[in-house]
Amino acid sequence: MTTPVPPPQEHRALVWFWSAATLFPDLLEQFPQDILSEEGRQWLTCMREFPTTPLGSPPASEQEGRTYFRTQLLAHLAKEAAKAQNNGSLDRVYRAVDLLDTFTVSVSPPPVVAYDVAVPQVRAVIPTGIEPIDQQIRGLAVGELGIIFLPPGRGKTQMLINFTDTALLLGKDVLYLTIADQSKDELIPRIDTCILGTPCPSDATAEVLLERHQRASQQRTGRLWVADYTDRACDIQDIERTIQHCASDLIIVDHADDVLSPYATDPTATRHSLRVVYLALKKLSVRYNVPIWTASQSPEASWNFRDTSISDMAEAKVGKATGAAIILGFSGGPIAQQVPGVMYCSIAKARRWFTERNFPLRYDHEVCRIW
Repeated sequence: MTTPVPPPQEHRALVWFWSAATLFPDLLEQFPQDILSEEGRQWLTCMREFPTTPLGSPPASEQEGRTYFRTQLLAHLAKEAAKAQNNGSLDRVYRAVDLLDTFTVSVSPPPVVAYDVAVPQVRAVIPTGIEPIDQQIRGLAVGELGIIFLPPGRGKTQMLINFTDTALLLGKDVLYLTIADQSKDELIPRIDTCILGTPCPSDATAEVLLERHQRASQQRTGRLWVADYTDRACDIQDIERTIQHCASDLIIVDHADDVLSPYATDPTATRHSLRVVYLALKKLSVRYNVPIWTASQSPEASWNFRDTSISDMAEAKVGKATGAAIILGFSGGPIAQQVPGVMYCSIAKARRWFTERNFPLRYDHEVCRIW
């Protein structure tokens, strides 16, 4: 059988791509054939059906290969965008954008360490400060993504504030990104309340808030940065730029369901959109060697359950869970209607050993504390 011969530049780029695609097979499934010449499509088909076929050309350098396919994909993207204006379908546009991102970032394999010389590392863990939880999972380690989920208005921010205050009192630096509905002016007094353990008067003046803030600041040894995105859009690039400017030991994203993704304009792509966001947060936790806690929604009806699981999260359940090391669900259960201040924690996912999956907690909204 005669192997098809693409034009020289395309041939070199394809040889480079084929070498990368054997390491990342999903690239082959996504690759738009219409950016190739007829000979290029035939060559790729031949290599897929007969992988031992001689390549017929030296590979392009990684930079040359990525530049070639980026150029082709940009032209492809323009054509698909023009078609979308007529038929209203953005699926092929989104796929092209995804591939463009792939060829913007290196698709070379990551550094490989031989097992015989690898040195196991003990990863630092920051506890939540909520004793029943820490007894089971110890906390969240560097390089891990943790997710909590509750129905709207049931205490997601309060839970994240507790995690924040524990870290600050341990001398850890915390970056808190508020994206949903709590501006920095609303959030900081709540953090102060949690540290002080005393309610903040509803009619507190600016002088009272300042005095409380100063007392709370004296009790913590860690530094806190609050990035307020409540009045503007926030995407993963914004989060990464903020991380780069604020070196921290713990990151709180309140909350990831409101982070924009490339699919944000398409209401039919919500699940894929959220999956992209949560996986990106996981990658940031690894890249910057820091634990990241975030929160997700669950339906109001789930508050009545004693035990919750990943299936009780709203939208993109599997996509959200894929990159998370810890997922904690919180609910009131039947007892919440009889005993105020009681909720249940369910360990929906944990990449470590635990002995109890479901257990009660106490909370006090007035002092913003959970124990």
